[in-house]
Amino acid sequence: MLRDFAHRVRSTVRGADLACRFGGEEFVVVMPDTPADAAAAIAERLRTIVEDRAFALPNSDTPLSITASLGIATLNPEGDTPEALLKRADTALYQAKNNGRNQVVAAAA
Repeated sequence: MLRDFAHRVRSTVRGADLACRFGGEEFVVVMPDTPADAAAAIAERLRTIVEDRAFALPNSDTPLSITASLGIATLNPEGDTPEALLKRADTALYQAKNNGRNQVVAAAA
């Protein structure tokens, strides 16, 4: 399932973007030189790709349907630390989860 998810992420982001696993169920996608509206559109496309096609499980005839909650953050024009950027994205992610899951939330600037 993890490989299938990774393939879906790779099919959604550009070659210049960096996608990596950040924890058990969390992933980070770094999209250099990407405006907030484009990042939100890419995140929404990924959310839809996860929701629309169930995942095959080894040793099971029943595929697993899951959804994705995504939080996005963009660099602060006045400067930013990686930690601050990641914190805003994490806060947006938890807002998406608290708002009912299966959605994209952009961090407030």
